[in-house]
Amino acid sequence: MAIEFFTRLPLHGETEYLPGDPRNRGDWSNIPDVENTGAVSNYDVGDDFTYIDYLSQIARAAEINGFAGALMVNAPTGEEPWTVCSLLARETKKLNFVTAFQPYHFSPYNAVQSAATYQRATGNRLVWNIINGGSEIIQRQVGDHTPHDDRYERATEFLDVVKGFWNNASFHYQGKYYSAEGGGLKYPLNKAQLPIICTAGSSEAAREFGAKHADYYLMRAEKPDEIKALIADVRKRAEKYGRGHIKFGLSIDTIARYTEQEALAEAQRFLDDAAEKKRLHAAAAHTGLRSARTLSFEKEYVEKEGSQNVNDFFIYPNVWSGFGYIGIPPGVALVGSYQQVIERIQEYNSLGIDLFFLAGYPHLEEAYRLGEHVLPYFKQQRQKLQSITETVKALIA
Repeated sequence: MAIEFFTRLPLHGETEYLPGDPRNRGDWSNIPDVENTGAVSNYDVGDDFTYIDYLSQIARAAEINGFAGALMVNAPTGEEPWTVCSLLARETKKLNFVTAFQPYHFSPYNAVQSAATYQRATGNRLVWNIINGGSEIIQRQVGDHTPHDDRYERATEFLDVVKGFWNNASFHYQGKYYSAEGGGLKYPLNKAQLPIICTAGSSEAAREFGAKHADYYLMRAEKPDEIKALIADVRKRAEKYGRGHIKFGLSIDTIARYTEQEALAEAQRFLDDAAEKKRLHAAAAHTGLRSARTLSFEKEYVEKEGSQNVNDFFIYPNVWSGFGYIGIPPGVALVGSYQQVIERIQEYNSLGIDLFFLAGYPHLEEAYRLGEHVLPYFKQQRQKLQSITETVKALIA
């Protein structure tokens, strides 16, 4: 089965240690009166090197090591993804950049014009990850009071209009949230390709939105049988819209080492650090701050509160939920030897996962570990991302 690999850039600080630790790279430490010691962690305007230079290092390392793209996570406390994409695209040669944004952030035509310009400047290396906010509290903090399901209704209209503008020089539309009276992408901007579209979210509204519009439906890591069930559900929904060729992606961290013992020791280090800082079960601090579906293993955290045993958090062989337990998203990691990580990737791939977002800590070093010891194994299976339209054209041809 075809497969492709992207990584992730840490737009809100490196996480070799727990978030906020002054030893991390970047100036995201929130400890008062403690001087940061990590690289570019005491940034001042005008410095010769900034955190963006570190992100550039990771992007170039990802490209050198064979990753096809990099995901930009969008968080209110982090760097703005679209801006970072633009800065780094000219420092790389072929790396795709996935910018996560909400329809709330742009008008449809602004998104179309900006994307077309980006595509022309980079050779069509932009991928969209349309998100709709995972926390009602944070949405209100940034000025969006639209209810959860209504945000997906708005996103559906947003992409209806985006695709209308992109494919028509004179597009007309009247909806609940958007309208258009003859606008559209014209020459030469219309020579650019519409970005491949990803989306995530496991609510009913999110699944319907992804089924209608996504080329790649993205998921958080769960047990394989739960992933299989979610794929089947979204695929069935997509078929209603004549989109049977929808593909699926998985975001999962890695702690990959030469031996399983080395990997377990690194995972244990995170738990020990959390225990020292009295942050075992930091995930509880996020209660009420997100509206995403609670995964099955997350419901078990309360039973393990205070545990410092690395083995308590394996939900499947080599699939470790300890990061989620101590509050490091996306929460699950493949932990084991390089061969074990390869085997788990193969297993998830056999379930229907076409695209993997793999990253570890520090991101720079883990990019080399994965690029040297894991990605080469899949060389013959690699297949670049395609939109559903491109996939159908290829099948017809």
